[in-house]
Amino acid sequence: QLAPVDMFRVEGVKIKVKQLTTGPDVVMPARGAVRIDTQVYIISHGSPDFWKGDCVRRNYVTQAADGLATIISIADALADAAGTQAYAAAEFSRYLPEAGDSSKLPPQYEMFLAETESVPADTLISLNSKWYLVKESYQSASGVRVALANILDEPLFETVTFGSRTYDPITDTYTGSPATVKIMRVKWTEHYTYLSIGSETYERGDQQVFMPKSVSPKASDVLTLSDGTWRVLAVQNENTRWSCHVRRA
Repeated sequence: QLAPVDMFRVEGVKIKVKQLTTGPDVVMPARGAVRIDTQVYIISHGSPDFWKGDCVRRNYVTQAADGLATIISIADALADAAGTQAYAAAEFSRYLPEAGDSSKLPPQYEMFLAETESVPADTLISLNSKWYLVKESYQSASGVRVALANILDEPLFETVTFGSRTYDPITDTYTGSPATVKIMRVKWTEHYTYLSIGSETYERGDQQVFMPKSVSPKASDVLTLSDGTWRVLAVQNENTRWSCHVRRA
């Protein structure tokens, strides 16, 4: 039995939320998603109803999925790994102020997934040809996992020429050893950490570039991206990847 939840009368977006009622012995799939006709629904915790000491039915709050998403870490995305597929729904949450770079108001979304899915901060989610960066996630009271995620602008991934440079103080010149590498770039406001008072200060127009551990970027290195040349100002080691603060050269 599938019925709409009364909340849809108050908030239009809740039309995608339904109530599912099953028999007491029905076992839900381990990945927390079921297909009814052509629509896939993400399933919450079951709430049992009892009569004379026996469970007679179970009720679930369901969220209609928007499609099959790919969940992947930044390091795996840079390595062209497959990631994990899971059904997900993206609902607009709010607009974020963009005072650092422009007057635009970028949107933040709530991504709904089954509670068994792992989406820690800085996880990437690809859904319907759009990429989202997870800021945080939590398990809602109903049992559905909710991830707060920002939609990312293009270009996001690029294969670039990485020009590592070494300075020769005797000849006052640089020698380079360029390499081709896949990188991921985002606005600096999407991912930054000031480790100390001496950290390089971010300025308008700066970006953050993630690079795989197969290369060793350092300050003063040059990246040739699709929109010009960028200089690496600082590099942070984030275990499975490098995070580089870059500025137009």
